[in-house]
Amino acid sequence: MPDVFKRIEWATHRVFGDEPVCVHVGNVGECDIKHHPTYPKFREAALVAGIKSAATSRLWESIIAMGRLCDLDGDSTWRMGVLDCIAPCFRPVSVRIARDFRVELEEIQSAMVVTALEVWNDTAKGVPPRHVRDRMVKAANEVAYRRGRIGSSEYSTDDVNIFFRPENSVGESGLRASSIIDVNNIRDPDVLEQITGERDGALFQRLGHFDVLHQYHEELRAGRRSGSISQSVKSGLSRAWFSNPNLYYYASDRYPPFIGLREAAEVMDISEAAAHRMIRAGQFPFPAARAGRGYRISVKALMHFMDIPDAIIHADDVENGALHAGGGVQRSTP
Repeated sequence: MPDVFKRIEWATHRVFGDEPVCVHVGNVGECDIKHHPTYPKFREAALVAGIKSAATSRLWESIIAMGRLCDLDGDSTWRMGVLDCIAPCFRPVSVRIARDFRVELEEIQSAMVVTALEVWNDTAKGVPPRHVRDRMVKAANEVAYRRGRIGSSEYSTDDVNIFFRPENSVGESGLRASSIIDVNNIRDPDVLEQITGERDGALFQRLGHFDVLHQYHEELRAGRRSGSISQSVKSGLSRAWFSNPNLYYYASDRYPPFIGLREAAEVMDISEAAAHRMIRAGQFPFPAARAGRGYRISVKALMHFMDIPDAIIHADDVENGALHAGGGVQRSTP
C-alpha cells in the first residue's frame, strides 16, 4: 500500500499533469517568461533548491507566494504542490524514526504532514515567504521525533484528508460606492444584481473610462472574449433566463490578472520602495509572486485588500448605469 507521501505525489501529478507549469503568474500563456518546465522537472528543481537553501531561493519564494494566492481563491492546488516538493525530505527521517523507536511508519508520516500544514496556516501573515519552507520542515521533523519518543497514536492518516478538502473562499467585502440606495437592505436578488451593475457603470462614466469598458463589452457580444464565470454559476443567476448569460462577467475579468509592484503600490498609496521592504519583511498584506527580478501582483488579491468587490455583473446593467450617468438613453433589456 502506498504511503501518505506517495499518495500526495500522485494526487499532485494528477492535478498538474505533464503540461508546463508557471509559478510566476500561474498561467503559462500570460507569463513574460517564455520557457516553463513540466511539473516533474519543476519538482526536481524545487527539491534541489530547498536542500541547498530555501531561504535564498527565488524559486521557493515564488512557490510559497503562488500557494498563498491560491489560498485566497480557496484553491489548494499550489499548497498541494508545496507539500509535494517538501515531502521527499520527510521520508528518510520518518523511516529512521519508525525503525529506531519501533512505531508505525504511517503514523509518523501522517503526523509530519499534518504539522507541516499547520505551520503553513500559521505563517500566512507576518512570515517572509523565504522562511516558510524551512519552518514547515523543521516543525515536521520535531513532531516526528516527539511522536517516536512517546510512541502513541495521537494522529491518524484520516487527518491528512483536510488537505484535499476545498476551503471556503474568502468572503467578498461590501459595496462601497456612494448611493442613495443601501444595497445591504435589498432582499430581491434581481434588483440587487441590476443596481450593482448600474452603479459600476455610472462610476466608470464619471471617471471618464467607459470607452475602454464598452470595447470589452463589444468583444463579449461578438464572442471574441468570455468572462471567467463557469456555466454552472451562470445558470444559477436569477436573471439569466431573460438576459444573455454570456454577458455576465466578474468585475476583475476586465483587468489584467497581474500588474507590476509599482502600479500596485500606487493603488495602495505607498511607495514602491516601501512595498519592497514590506515583502522582504513578510509584512506585505497579500502574496506577491516572483517574476524574474521583480514581482507580479494579483489584481484579485489587490481588489480584496482594497475592499473592491469582485461582483458578478451584466454588461447591459453596466452600460445602463453609464448611459444614465452621462444623460443618455437606457439600453433595452429583453
